[in-house]
Amino acid sequence: MLALIDEMHTSVLHWVRATYRAEPPLIAQDASPVRVMRMKMKALALRWQERFDDAAPKIAEAYLKGSFKATDSAMRAALKDAGWTIKFEMTPVVREAFEASLAENVGLIRSIPEQYLQQVQGAVMRSYTRGRDLQSLVASLKALYPAASNRAVLIARDQSNKANSVVTQARQTELGITESIWMHSHAGKTPRPTHVAMNGKRYPVDRGMWDSAVQRFIFPGEEINCRCTSRSILPFQFSK
Repeated sequence: MLALIDEMHTSVLHWVRATYRAEPPLIAQDASPVRVMRMKMKALALRWQERFDDAAPKIAEAYLKGSFKATDSAMRAALKDAGWTIKFEMTPVVREAFEASLAENVGLIRSIPEQYLQQVQGAVMRSYTRGRDLQSLVASLKALYPAASNRAVLIARDQSNKANSVVTQARQTELGITESIWMHSHAGKTPRPTHVAMNGKRYPVDRGMWDSAVQRFIFPGEEINCRCTSRSILPFQFSK
């Protein structure tokens, strides 16, 4: 995904430079340069949105399959340490969780070029309005790149946490595990006070833990940038 964003950014810089040199801002009332640039930007935006629309399902599916597999492996290892072995399969419950996560991932990936290209168009039009030079415009466009790449990293990390949350809950439900323990990650620079307070507390698997900050029941990893996890409380019937 980062490679695709980098390619899009490079393409935008190339075409904006070329068009800006060919159609520089005019002090006169001639609107022709602005019209040409708008047409170029519209075509460029359409091309890159189509590229992301096409790539999003493939990127999201490959990423989620890896994430679900990693979560299953971690859970299988924890259960093995408790004395019993489980072979996980893609059951209807997990399949439903996978499809829901996939749809959300695809939507988020497709939103990256839309947001980025809107900001690019805004910067370009402001440059024409103010008669700015090309160097200033390129500097403004380069400043937009970190936000797009950081958004991609945030999406990947956040969706990984959410995928871990949904597949863990699905597996717990399948195994008849009714309770779990909230495990705070202690990884973030600014931890949520409510999540810190939840650490080590039990919660029902079918409902989650009440979070007074958002006024609803949530699961570990569900909230944006939440890296909390859970530890299953194994029912007596599964004990040796």
